[in-house]
Parts: sequence; structure tokens; C-alpha cells
Amino acid sequence: MNTIKRMFSNHLRERPFDFYVAFVLFFLGVWGFIDPTWPEAYTDGGMLVLMTIISVYLMISSGFIMSSLLCKRQNHPVLALMGEMYGWFFIAAAALATCIIYFVALYHGISNFSVWAIWFIIWGGLAISAGVRAFDLFYFYRSLKI
Repeated sequence: MNTIKRMFSNHLRERPFDFYVAFVLFFLGVWGFIDPTWPEAYTDGGMLVLMTIISVYLMISSGFIMSSLLCKRQNHPVLALMGEMYGWFFIAAAALATCIIYFVALYHGISNFSVWAIWFIIWGGLAISAGVRAFDLFYFYRSLKI
């Protein structure tokens, strides 16, 4: 019980949804290794390598966010301040790359247009929201007088 109380004592209590999104994105990156046809059945040789790189990128950046939310701010101030900001920047970049892949697939023509369009909108929304969150943290940390 004391471990659970200590885990929620820092940033996690203030931003539980950030941790949840980072947790889901970490396992989405893991899913990229388990399912070779991720994100959909659009598997080209070069596309498979690119999606593997994006999966690793998602896992590393969400790991930064989760570790910065779980660390003690007093003992690890750089990780607490910069880990979350750069983690959201990296997630925005990975989501934008995936969104571009979906745009290229939509441009070349696919059989199930509506599903691909929905996934394009989801990844685009993730890229925008992660970018807004990263810039919000950036401007907040720039305003601190240390």
C-alpha cells in the first residue's frame, strides 16, 4: 500500500491521463513488433522497416513520459522537467510520420477508404494534441525562474 501511495505522490496525481496515454502508446509500439501487418494490411518492404522504427520511437518516448511522471521531482529535476516535454515532442513526430504513411496509402488508393480515413484522422489528432502538449510544457518550463 505504501508503494502505491508513493507512486501517486508526484506528477501522476496531477496528470493521470498523460500516464494512461503514454502507457497505451508504449503497448502500441510493442504491438508493432508482435503484428507485422501493423498498422493495417499495407505492408511493403520499406514500409515494414519504417513502421518498426516508429514502434521503437513510440516505446522510447512513452517510456520517457512514464518515467518522468513516476520520478521524484526533487531528486531528478531534469528528468521530471525535460523528460515529459521531449517525450511528447517525440510522440508527435512518430504520430505525424504514421499520419503521412496513411496519407500516402490513401493517395495510392485502397479498398476500404473509410477505415483508412478514420485511422488517418486519429493519428493526425494524436500528432496535433501531442504537439500542443509538448509546446505547452515548453512554454511553461521557459517561464520558470530557476
